[in-house]
Amino acid sequence: MISKKGNGKWTGYEKILLPLGHKADINNLTNLTSFLIEKRKGEVELIHVMPEGQYSRVPKEWREGSKRVTESHHRMMTLGIHSNRKMTTAKSVERGILEEAYDIDADAIILGWGPKPKSNISNMASHIMNNSHCDVIIYKNRNDLDDINNILYPIAFEPDPSRMNLISRIIEETGAQLTIAHMIDKYGGNEQKGQNLLDRAVKDAKNYDIEAESLLLKGKDVEDEVGKVSEDFDLLIIGPSGDWWVYQTLFGKKTDKIASKAKCSILLHKYSKEE
Repeated sequence: MISKKGNGKWTGYEKILLPLGHKADINNLTNLTSFLIEKRKGEVELIHVMPEGQYSRVPKEWREGSKRVTESHHRMMTLGIHSNRKMTTAKSVERGILEEAYDIDADAIILGWGPKPKSNISNMASHIMNNSHCDVIIYKNRNDLDDINNILYPIAFEPDPSRMNLISRIIEETGAQLTIAHMIDKYGGNEQKGQNLLDRAVKDAKNYDIEAESLLLKGKDVEDEVGKVSEDFDLLIIGPSGDWWVYQTLFGKKTDKIASKAKCSILLHKYSKEE
C-alpha cells in the first residue's frame, strides 16, 4: 500500500506483482512498474499464470508466457530493478494472481487492460481489484508512457493522499504537467463551490511537489465531457470511489463508456482500503 517514508515523501512500492499474460503490453507495463517501485530496495515479481486443465494449450502458452516474463525481467535488469520470475498454474488466472499477491505480501498488483483500443475491463481484472488485499492498478495504453506530458485527474471531493502519492511518482518519472478537474451540472451546478474545491486541491498538490493546474468542466454527461477534454491529455487517472464523480462501482457500464470515449491512456487505481 502507499505510505510516506521518514522524510515525508513516498518513494514507491516495496513489492509489486506484475502478471504478464500472452497479450500483455510488456514495454509499457514494465515501464509503469519501474516508475512506481521503490528504486533502492523494491522488488518486482513477474508471473505468468495458466489455468489448470488446459493441457492442449500448455506447450505454446507456456513458451509465450515464459518469453514475456523473461523479456520484462531483462528490461528490469537494464533499469537496475530487482525482479523474480515465476511460471505457475491455478484453478483460474485471477485466483492464481490473488494467491500469489497474498503469498509474497505484495503492496500492489499492476495489470494491463485489454489489447484492443475499445476493449472493456475484463471480469478477471474486476475480480482482482475487488478482492485484492493490496493496491491494484489497471493500465490501458493508447500512447507510450515515455510520451506522457499532460495528466488529467478528475475529482469530486478532496484528493486522496494515496492517489496523490502515486501521481507524484509518475510526474517525477515523466516530468508531466498535472491538471485537476471537477465537473458541475451546467444547468444547476454551483460554479463557485466547484472552483473552491479545485483551488484547495491545487494548493494541496504542492505538498507532493506538484504544481498543478485546475479545470472546471460543465455538462450533463460525464462520458462525453471526459471524451472531449481528454483530447488535450496523454493520461487519465481515475479511482473507484470518493474522488471520482461516478457514484457506482468502478467496473460499471459508465466506466467502460468513459474509457471508450477517452482519447488518451487510462490508469485506474484502487488503494487497499478504498471501497
